[in-house]
Amino acid sequence: MLSIIIPAHNEEKFIGKTLKSIFEQPYRDFEVIVVCNGCKDNTAKVARKFNVRVLEFSFSNVSKARNIGAKYANGERLVFLDADTMVEKNTLEKIANSKRGLGTCLGKPDIKKFIARFFMSLKNFYKYFALIFGLNFGLSTGLIFCDKKIFEKVKFDERKKLSEISDFIKRAKKYEKFTLLKTYVVTSMRRFEKKGYWYMVYYWLFKRKRYRAIR
Repeated sequence: MLSIIIPAHNEEKFIGKTLKSIFEQPYRDFEVIVVCNGCKDNTAKVARKFNVRVLEFSFSNVSKARNIGAKYANGERLVFLDADTMVEKNTLEKIANSKRGLGTCLGKPDIKKFIARFFMSLKNFYKYFALIFGLNFGLSTGLIFCDKKIFEKVKFDERKKLSEISDFIKRAKKYEKFTLLKTYVVTSMRRFEKKGYWYMVYYWLFKRKRYRAIR
């Protein structure tokens, strides 16, 4: 069984679409845990309409939210999914059937702008490049999966405010080879749209500070 863990901070505008995409999957052997951390909106209320497990906490810490979600998970394989990221058809089935217990998938933007498609293509290309040349894999495009037995050895570093996924993958790769599945998620480009596409490249390369929530 898959345990899909969704950390959510004030995501009432997106969480419904994300959960709808999960329940439209032909693969049905999964549970969903939404971890509302520091929410001051109706995220929890929207999530409960889908009859999923909802955990609510006053803190705002995405790594801690993921770790707590994993603590309550019953599945042998964990899927960490961003609250603004939708899974395409057969994505869950491919994750469940993967011979590798650690990986991610390709991404698509949730808008049709050429620049959005271009930047997402660059991210997908980097994933292939990193996989081929054994580079540290830091771009998840909103989804990573990991066998629970591996997660228990690693877990997310709750002190990190940025690049916590890259850090997690780097440490998890000591126990399992990382894989890139040929399936897609559709992720929000709101940060790119608000901050600017080239600014985000600069941010990744040089600023390396904590992300501010874009709502």
